[in-house]
Amino acid sequence: MPKTFIHFTFIFFIITALSGLFMRITPFMQIFSIPYDNVLHAHSHVAILGWAFFGSFLILLVLLWSDIKNKLHSIFLTTTLFIVSLLMFIAFLIQGYGLFSIILSTIHIFIEYWAIIFIYQQLKVNKRLLTIGALFIKGSLIALLISSIGPFTLAYISANNLQDTILFDMAIYFYLHFQYNGWLTLFLMGTFLFILQNMKVKLYVPLLKHGFWIYFLSLFPWYLLSILWVDLGIYGHIFATIGSVGQWIGILLMIMGILKIWFPLKANLPKLLTICLSITFILLFLKSTMELGLIFPSLATLVYATRSIIIGYLHFTLLGFVSLFILSQYQMIHIIDTTKKIVYVGFLIFFTGFILNELLLFTMGLTTWLQLSPPPLYFEGLLIASVLLTIGVGILWYSSVVDKK
Repeated sequence: MPKTFIHFTFIFFIITALSGLFMRITPFMQIFSIPYDNVLHAHSHVAILGWAFFGSFLILLVLLWSDIKNKLHSIFLTTTLFIVSLLMFIAFLIQGYGLFSIILSTIHIFIEYWAIIFIYQQLKVNKRLLTIGALFIKGSLIALLISSIGPFTLAYISANNLQDTILFDMAIYFYLHFQYNGWLTLFLMGTFLFILQNMKVKLYVPLLKHGFWIYFLSLFPWYLLSILWVDLGIYGHIFATIGSVGQWIGILLMIMGILKIWFPLKANLPKLLTICLSITFILLFLKSTMELGLIFPSLATLVYATRSIIIGYLHFTLLGFVSLFILSQYQMIHIIDTTKKIVYVGFLIFFTGFILNELLLFTMGLTTWLQLSPPPLYFEGLLIASVLLTIGVGILWYSSVVDKK
C-alpha cells in the first residue's frame, strides 16, 4: 500500500488538532481574521469525515491490500476521498456553511456511497472476510448509508427556511448518531476482529454475534435518546429507553466476548498496545453507560442544556474511543511501531491532553449544574490540553512515517 495514504491520514489528524487549538487560542487572542464559527464547522467536519472516516478506512485497506485485484481503483477512491475532504475543510474555513462547502459535503456523501460499494465488493469476493468481523462491517455500512439521510434532510429544511425549527437539530443528531454510534463503532470493531483472525486468535463468536445484533437493532430506537428534548410523548421515551438499554447490553456482550480471549491475547501483544486497547474498551463501556444514564428525564434535561457536557461527550467519543481504537489498530497493523520510545512519548502526551480536556469540560458542566463558579484557569487549561493533543499527534505522525531509527 502507498505510504502516502498514511501521510493523508495523519494530515487530517493534525488538521483536526490544529483547528481545535485555534479555537482554544481565540479567547486570548485573534490570530487570523477567520470567524470562530467557520473554524468550528471546519473542525467538526474534518474530525468525523477526514480523520475518523479516512483513518478507519485505511485499516481495512491495509488488511486487504495484498488481495485487492484492482489496486488502481482503490488508489483512485482513496485519493479522491482525501482531496474532497481537504477541500471541504478549506471551504468551511473560508465561508462556513456556504455554496462550496455544501457542494463538497454532498460530493463527500457520494464518495461514501462509492466506498460502501467498494468495501461490500471486497467482503463478497474475499473468503478471508467470511467471519464475525464481516458481520460488524456490513452493519457499519448500513449505518453509514442511513446516516446520509441527515444531510439530505438538512438541505430540504434549509430550502424551506426551517433552520430555526427543531427539525434542523433533529437532522444533525440523526446524522451524528448513525455516524459515530453506527458506522465508526461497528466498522472499527469489525476490523479489530479481522485483525485478531489474521493473528490466528480463536474468537468467542456467540457472545460477539449476540452483542452485534442487540446493538445494531438498538441503533434505531436509540436515536430517540438524542432528541428527548423534543416532546416525544410516553411511547417515544419508551422506545428511547429500549434503545439505550439495548445498546448497553450489546456493548457489554461484545466486551465480554473480547474478555474471553483477552488474557492469552495480552501475553502476545506489546505492552503499549495492551494499555491502549484496555483504555479503548474502558472508554467504550463508560460511553455506553453515560448513554444509559440519559433515560432519566431529569439527567437528560441537564445534559442537553449544558454545552460543555455535550462537547465533552463528543470529544470523549471521537477523540477518546474512536481515535484511540484507530491508533491501537495502527499498532496492530504496524503503521505505528511500538518498539520506538518516541511512540510511548507521543501516546503519553496525547492521552494526558485528552484526560485534561475531558476533566475540564465535565467539571465545567458540573459547576454549571451546581451553580458554582467555573473551574479556575478553565480556558487556560483547555488551551494546554489542545497544545498537548497537537504535540502528541505530531509525534505519532513523525514516528510512523518519518522516524526510521
